[in-house]
Amino acid sequence: MEQVWIFSMLAVVVEALTEYVKNITAAGSRKAVLIQLGALGTGIAVCAAAGADLFAALNVHFAVPWMGCILTGVFVSRGANYINDLMKKAMRQEWNAEDHV
Repeated sequence: MEQVWIFSMLAVVVEALTEYVKNITAAGSRKAVLIQLGALGTGIAVCAAAGADLFAALNVHFAVPWMGCILTGVFVSRGANYINDLMKKAMRQEWNAEDHV
């Protein structure tokens, strides 16, 4: 199950970075870009200040020591609703697996 979490977190981080780049480079609302950059910056700053590193908690270590905090900040910047939905899906899968044991 741990590997599923690792791949899920990496997928969320890659998706988040892709969306941020896409939205920032698109000709769109300046306000929306500032909000997304604010969320990204805040997520990274809070995780870096707290030393929060979900990847290290899952025993994934990067060659650059602070990369885990940065990527955790990207993960967190997607918002509580996004993370809550991901956790609900994971819990549902876990409950379904227990029912079949």
